[in-house]
This record gives sequence, structure tokens and C-alpha cells, in this order.
Amino acid sequence: MRSGVAVLLLTAGGFRVCPNPRSVQALREHLERQGAELTRLRVAAVDGSSHAREERGVFAASAISTGEVLAQVPQSCVWSAASARQSAYGQAFAEVFPEGKDKMVFLLDLMAARLDEKHPRHAYASALPKQPPTPMAWPENLRTMLSGTNLGAAVAEEREELEKDFASVMPKLQSARPELFSKDFTFEVFLWAHGMWFSRRYPTALGAIDQPKDYRWQRSSEEEMEEESDGEGVLVPFMDFTNHRSGTKIVWQADVEKVSFITNEGVPAAAEVFNHYGDKSNEDLMLIHGFALLDNLYDTYGLWLTVKVSDEPTAKRRRRAVRTERLGPFHLRRSDARWKEFPSELWQALSAGSAGNEHLRSLSQLLRERLEDFQATQTRDRHFAAGGAAEAGDVDVRIRYIARYRDGQRQVLQDCTKALEEMLAKVSQEAAPAEAAPVSALPE
Repeated sequence: MRSGVAVLLLTAGGFRVCPNPRSVQALREHLERQGAELTRLRVAAVDGSSHAREERGVFAASAISTGEVLAQVPQSCVWSAASARQSAYGQAFAEVFPEGKDKMVFLLDLMAARLDEKHPRHAYASALPKQPPTPMAWPENLRTMLSGTNLGAAVAEEREELEKDFASVMPKLQSARPELFSKDFTFEVFLWAHGMWFSRRYPTALGAIDQPKDYRWQRSSEEEMEEESDGEGVLVPFMDFTNHRSGTKIVWQADVEKVSFITNEGVPAAAEVFNHYGDKSNEDLMLIHGFALLDNLYDTYGLWLTVKVSDEPTAKRRRRAVRTERLGPFHLRRSDARWKEFPSELWQALSAGSAGNEHLRSLSQLLRERLEDFQATQTRDRHFAAGGAAEAGDVDVRIRYIARYRDGQRQVLQDCTKALEEMLAKVSQEAAPAEAAPVSALPE
């Protein structure tokens, strides 16, 4: 959802036409014919965005007061795995793969909507950005810049899974139904479909296929945002053009007829209308949406531990077998009064089998080692993260996002390293003149 489209943007110098206005206008007209109410909103290029990245947003055509409806989209326009299965492509997939997953049928229908002008959702697919935002689809040189980080590992793993999924499905579909699945159904288009679905989906509950007539669902941004794991999610055309801003007060509603978006804070005329994706870390924002925020307070660092575990001896084996086991991730956080930097599960994992405060010292050493990698590029990361220029000219915005992610990882590790040093100093003072403090004196 970190992109959007619009016809005009009101700036200090007047109106500025955004990229590809025809496809956006075609989508708007298509949705309004289906009963969508979008008159209060316009979609436009965001100030300072680059043409190549298609960074766009939704703007208020006139002032919108607190409690008023921003937009309504009929359920007939909401796209879900269930509706994808009803398409010609979804039915063909089910014939070839009777036990096929919802995710795959959703992605195949997305591909078809982009490639097939007769597809009922072609107007929507045509208005979407031509380049997927998620790092799984980024060029190799950009993905290489994430090497050695948790995000880099997650991106590599996700891309490998996508390659396997595509290779296991597409050749069979193209052999069985070549009239539907042409040679244009390439892995590049598959990556595009995945990026659109992964970055733009809303909770599955917004879709109302097969729901009773009295179905009602509502969630506000003041509530804890759900993860995208409640099924495959749904796509809501036009409103998935809204950009994210932490703290935005917005309500999502659904019944069997429509999906509604209501503002709980009011929006001035010509101001951007934001959505709220949840208070996510830059790692999550990057993986799911393809962007990162500068100085994101909700940043985390996923710490993995490798520990030695002794198996119980068996009749055939008299001695205990020792093996290593990977535990985690334990999400470390920035320093803030609203939470603790270290999760309690981390202390439990570290203190098991440890004597005194050795696990505190070991953790401190481990974090210092992890911190060194990010400190080595601190000056460069901070420069590009904050919008600094490059000697060669324009900077790809994705490089700025990578820099913000790395800078955020450094800040988390610095905060946690400092907190550990303070803990060790305090424990040493309390334990003197004893040689070691009991484990019960350590943080819970």
C-alpha cells in the first residue's frame, strides 16, 4: 500500500498531473459504476517522489470532518482468494491442482488480470504500479545490499519459496490449459503479482463472500493491528492507494454490501489521506511493503541464539548426546518508556543452565559484535537515510530505505547494549563484595 495513483495534485504552484492518469481514471469510473463512493478523494503523485518509483497517495478533494466516511467500495469489487477461485483462471487451476492453495490461485488471478484485457479486474490491475515494491522483486544488486542482515535472509528465503512455487505450478498449467496460461505468464509477472498482493492486502474479514446478511466487522487504528496471517487477505481497489502514517486514526468497516473507511481525526482540503498499516518495525515494513521510515520508534532487532542441548540417554546410548539448537527470534526494541528493550523469553532462554550473571555478559558481548557491522556503515547509512545526495546524482529511493533499515538496526542494538551495560553495572554494585549475584536478581 506504499503507492497510489491520482489524476491531479494540488501544490503551491497549482495542479500537477501524476503518472498514468488514464488507467487511474478508468479504474475510478469502473468502481463508481459498481456503486463505489469516491467523490471525496483524489489520487496523486506524492511531493518529492520519483517517477520511476510511482510513489503516490490519496488526497482530500475537500475538507473531511472527524467521523465522516472517506470512501466506500462495494463488496463486488473486493478481491479475495474466494472470488479468484470463481474466475476462469481460478477454475482452471482447481482442475489441474484440486488441492491448490488459496495464495497461489490469488496470485495467478492477479497475473491474469494484468495480462488479459478481458479479465473483469483488468482496470484495477492496470492502475497498479508496474514495478512491485517488495524486495523479493528488487534487482540483485539491491538485494545484495541487505546481505548479512535478518531482512536479507528473510528476502532470500521468501524469493526461493516463490521460485519453487512458480516452477511447481506454471509448467503444468501451461501444458494443460495453454489457451489461458500463455508464455506471458512469466516469473517476473509472478513476482509482480506477489508484490501487489503481499503489500496491499487488508484483513480477510473485510471481504464478505459467503457471510450471513447481518455480517458486520469493524476495527479502528487505535486497536492493535492484526497480522496478515488471518487467511490470504483481500484487496480493496482505490483505498489500497493510501500511504501509511503511524498514529493515523481511521476505522475500517465491512458488511455484506460494502467496505467503508471512516476518519477519526478529520482531513483538511488537499491534504493527504493516510492509512495505518500497524506500528511495524522497518524490517516488517520493508519485507511487506518495500519502504522504511526514518528513526522508526517501533524498530526491532531479531536476535537468534545458538545453544547446546543435551538429549536424554537411551538404552542404546548410555551417554547424553549434545546437539545445537537455534532459538528465536527474540525481538529487541528501541529504548522507550512504553516497553522493555528485552523480551522476558530471552532472559528465560539465557538463564537456563547458566550460573550467576554470565549470560548477561555473554549477551552483551554478542550484541557488541552484531553492532559492529552496522557501525561500520553508520555515516553512510545516516547520510542516505536522511535524504543526503550522492556524488553521481539521484539516489534510488530503495537505497534510502535500505539505509533507514540498517540505521534502525544500529539504533536498536545501541540502545540495548547501553541498557545491558547499565544492568551489569547495577548487578556488580549490588553483588559486591560477593563474587556473583544470584539469577533471581536479574531482569524478568
